Amino acid sequence: MYIKQLQQGEILDGLHLVWEVFAEELAPAYTPQGVMEFQNFIKLENIMPQAERGEMRFWGAYENTELCGVAAVQSTGHIRLMFVRKKWQRQGIAKMLFAEIYRYCTAELGLMKITVNSAVSAVEAYRRLGFRESAPQQLVNGIPFVPMELMAAPGDIRPAGKKKSHRALIIGGCVTAGILLIILGILFGNLIIKISRNGRIREQIEERREDNGGIYGGESEPYAEEVPQEESQGIEAIPDYIEEDLPYTIEEETYTYSSDGRSGEYPMEFDIHYPQIKGLDNEQEEEINAILKECAMSTVNTIYLEPSEDMKEAMLQEDSPFMASQVTYKVSYAGKDFISVVFNDHYFSGNYYAEFVDLRTRNLSLSDGTRYETSDIVELNDEFMADWKERMKGEAPKAAVLDGLQLNQFKKILGGEILENRYYDNFFVDADGIEIGLTYHYRSEENGGVIERGWITAPFTMEEIKPYRTNSSFWKLVDTAK
Repeated sequence: MYIKQLQQGEILDGLHLVWEVFAEELAPAYTPQGVMEFQNFIKLENIMPQAERGEMRFWGAYENTELCGVAAVQSTGHIRLMFVRKKWQRQGIAKMLFAEIYRYCTAELGLMKITVNSAVSAVEAYRRLGFRESAPQQLVNGIPFVPMELMAAPGDIRPAGKKKSHRALIIGGCVTAGILLIILGILFGNLIIKISRNGRIREQIEERREDNGGIYGGESEPYAEEVPQEESQGIEAIPDYIEEDLPYTIEEETYTYSSDGRSGEYPMEFDIHYPQIKGLDNEQEEEINAILKECAMSTVNTIYLEPSEDMKEAMLQEDSPFMASQVTYKVSYAGKDFISVVFNDHYFSGNYYAEFVDLRTRNLSLSDGTRYETSDIVELNDEFMADWKERMKGEAPKAAVLDGLQLNQFKKILGGEILENRYYDNFFVDADGIEIGLTYHYRSEENGGVIERGWITAPFTMEEIKPYRTNSSFWKLVDTAK
């Protein structure tokens, strides 16, 4: 038995197998509408355009020349097909097919999650592959299914191959247009300095760099010449507004922990900074401080303090485990009744290759603890989306991420959807107005297949944002603060 990727000329044979197995084993549980819906989905004229565009990839399991099983996954990490002929079932073929899907989604696409709408009869089989139900059983267009998902092991999310490439790019649109394009290598260097007291960890990281063929180094980073050395960078460049005579104080708290891996723990380095508000004359202080702390500690909680069973299992399988999170913050806006805080998290989620950078923000009413999201404060209509996209391009004209998604996909992101498990929105208020943007990580084909990570935000003055405002109470808070 062997597995191979199906070429375009072989996909039709795969679809014939899919229909044969479906008609025999699944169709009896479907309504006539559901059978027709599935039949239309697997028509060659519907499937081939997706395959040609690289949006869906197929694999086949062969015994000599006989096609025994077929699987297909979208570039979003959603499994669309997984069928094995009846006489070949219970022989591990589905597991072999899934192994190819898993490798493709993690090593080639850099995805953190794989999803599937499982047939009811296949739920237990997917559980054995590591999937868990993400929602109750559903019935859509006559098709019964159970949504399921699997979180990838941290160590598997890494650039494929050992070729020299650019470092991951962090783009922070936080000052005048065209400035503040930050290179992840700079932050990586800062983290190395932070953990230099732990010589063993540093040596291991350097060894991994060499082993990976210089994946973090090599050619000059794109846009590097556009970053003036004298300029502030990242969240430090955000022009903050702090109202005079605030009725509260803002104090910094930290969480730090490190281990060199010699005491039975994994090698790790955590250096987390976050603000805490003291002196609010209401009952919301504890709740607001908990929100701010949770935002800063998000990665530490996920990978170390409160790991899921899947995370624990993934770490046990790591050959070279490493966990780190370096969080800095800036209070970009502090008024009597409103605060906006920006967090930058540079972290390693399980090993030396699973390196990410997140921008997370919290925008809070200090009177009642309300947390505002992008979709709360602006109307995500066509006019706003076009304006926002143009401003984003102005901040980062060469950023491939802005050309890789459609406007309706950006709308979903700003609406609060974590699109494809790798794009999500953020916004913050500062002295100049409001910045609205996104955090991302994706594989850049133009940049040698390396996974790009970072964030971009587009600036609006308060006057420029007026045509798009909702009737949210948010605007009363920021309008009256100055």
